[in-house]
Amino acid sequence: MNQSLRIMMAWSLVIACGMSRAAETMSFDDWSLRVFSHFEAAAGDKELFSNDLSLGESALFLTGRLSSRWSFLSEVSFQPKKYRDDTVKVERARFKYQISSNHWFSFGKMHTPVNEWNDSYHHGRLFFPTIERPQSFSEFVPIHEVGLRFSGEGLGARNAFYDVVVGSGQSAHDDIFPNGARSLTVSGGLWIKDNLKWRVSVYRDKLIDYMASESHGVLVDMSSAAQSNDLEYTAYGSSLYYSGSKVDAKAEAYIFKPEGAKSSYSLFQRLGLPLTANLTPYVFFDFLRVDASEHHFAEGYSRKAGLGLEWLTGATSSLKLELINQDIDRKNKREDGAVVKLQFAVGI
Repeated sequence: MNQSLRIMMAWSLVIACGMSRAAETMSFDDWSLRVFSHFEAAAGDKELFSNDLSLGESALFLTGRLSSRWSFLSEVSFQPKKYRDDTVKVERARFKYQISSNHWFSFGKMHTPVNEWNDSYHHGRLFFPTIERPQSFSEFVPIHEVGLRFSGEGLGARNAFYDVVVGSGQSAHDDIFPNGARSLTVSGGLWIKDNLKWRVSVYRDKLIDYMASESHGVLVDMSSAAQSNDLEYTAYGSSLYYSGSKVDAKAEAYIFKPEGAKSSYSLFQRLGLPLTANLTPYVFFDFLRVDASEHHFAEGYSRKAGLGLEWLTGATSSLKLELINQDIDRKNKREDGAVVKLQFAVGI
């Protein structure tokens, strides 16, 4: 049995114990179970996109209230062996305790609040503003974290919010503090206007024996890597989200700074022009640059730009069409081409 399945079983036992203790105050109305999935088709440059038709990951999303203060959230994804080695993954499994109306703490496996995208969207593609995540999510961004999180929102006239996460670190994978508390996330922001949200964050971690790991990006040749087996780094994030009746805009910036190397960075921008409540054409730009002094990721750049159209075909389904041009010039990879992608996403 793989690590994810063991964790999922362990959390199930904890949930069962919590439900038995809180049975007097719980009802089925306090729980919600939803399933999300998506299908994709691509036509264009075969070097960039090898699959013409593919089944995306499906996600089982469970939320529930155990008592007046305790709640639970779980997200488990599935994808056939054809597309990834771990067919079942526990993406999130966390308990939350409401200290007051504005403050709470949670623990378990969670999405790190390093930017607005990672903190707001789960694995259901129905809610994604584009077909794919920004490129930084497969490189710099620490998507998941096992640890403790302290949060607050609705503070002051601008509805400020904050998050502090003490985590096991990216090298721990799904283990609970195997090397002690290795990572720290400090994130916060405010609502500049009712429809304009700004967030900044700082993330610190140490990659353990990073030259032997494949969990956090593409490794460079060991001959050009740093001599140390461990790599400390700091990352900085900033997000700006605006939602209006005629324009919606999303911008993400992320800077990755390891010890002994210069900074690498990524930029993502999306601009939508809603024609109706259900139909939105949009443009997006996604750029990632890795400095030549970087120890862990392949140096170079990857640039993606595209035109898209999103059609909400129903309350629980959407259709996205994108024309994408991608230019990759990395240490061991050079590709340039265009592709048309179609995605149908559904949630029930």
